[in-house]
Amino acid sequence: MRIPRAAAGAAAVLVLAGGGVLMGAAGAQAAPTACHTVIRVVPVTVVVPQQVYENGHWVTKYVTMTRYETISTVVCD
Repeated sequence: MRIPRAAAGAAAVLVLAGGGVLMGAAGAQAAPTACHTVIRVVPVTVVVPQQVYENGHWVTKYVTMTRYETISTVVCD
């Protein structure tokens, strides 16, 4: 079974050469060399309901609190 000439030419255009360089129809592009994870801790303000005993009965009050959320992002150079 033969591969049509157009398909063989298109397959030959995209070649991953040694050294992390992607050869394509538009020219050579450098592939990402290294990826690493960036971890950040971000403060988040939330409103939390709390039960408070006032004047002989329980009352719901809303209190603002600050929580710290961890956000991780993958960054490729």
